[in-house]
Amino acid sequence: MSERPESERSDWTDQDLLTRREAGERIRAAIAETEALLEAAGPARPGERAELERRLAALRAHASRTSAGPPRA
Repeated sequence: MSERPESERSDWTDQDLLTRREAGERIRAAIAETEALLEAAGPARPGERAELERRLAALRAHASRTSAGPPRA
């Protein structure tokens, strides 16, 4: 199987990368959206609330890891 020359290869993977700032912005937006959904769910829908609370906890944990910067060697 022959490999395509570099000039014909897709660079989509390079274009699909997020900067830490972009990733942080998306996480903060997802947190705000999830908080709004959680508030709208109200106490009458405990299953939905539990799922949203798990999602919110995961998003917040990821946001704190992302804002901490890259791991040090």
